[in-house]
Amino acid sequence: MRGLALILAWLATALGCASPRERLYTLSGSEPPAVVTTPTLHVVLGPVTIPPAVDRPQLVVRQSSVRLVALEQERWAEPLREAVPRVLADNMRSHLRNVSVTSQTTAAPHPDMRLIIDFTRFEAIAGQEVIIEAHWWLRSQGAKGGREESSVARVAVRGGPQDYDAIVAAEAAALDEIGSDLSRAIEEEAARYTQSPRGC
Repeated sequence: MRGLALILAWLATALGCASPRERLYTLSGSEPPAVVTTPTLHVVLGPVTIPPAVDRPQLVVRQSSVRLVALEQERWAEPLREAVPRVLADNMRSHLRNVSVTSQTTAAPHPDMRLIIDFTRFEAIAGQEVIIEAHWWLRSQGAKGGREESSVARVAVRGGPQDYDAIVAAEAAALDEIGSDLSRAIEEEAARYTQSPRGC
């Protein structure tokens, strides 16, 4: 009986210590252009801020109008505050063949433009859609003022409420839409920038 009790105690401990395996996710950006050209314009991306509610290791989904849920077993492989700028930069490089886009931490001290982004909404509604809203400022070196706008992307989640691969894919697609908006703004600003004298 004592041996049986020890076995049962060991099984209880083993089962109690076991936990579901964590799954890790990454946001993927656009592929870089096949032909690399010498950049004629240098853009620094940053600072980039995201809502505190989603700036955590876990994937966060909205389950009701008043409730967000952090999924303990579904986690980001890298901090979201680092993944989002990376994906945006990849996207803009794919659209802007003659423009270099670098992060704030690796940029040269005197870029031609700086792009500052504040994500005001980064929301995944499980089984339904992803909504991302960004308020951004684009400023040219030596120019007064700058361009200030907002972009919104809504992408359907092509999967059920527990299809987290589909949620992450929709978030990447929404960021791709935001990046396309930003690329168009940079092209428009670049046209004006090349027609005006550069600042010191």
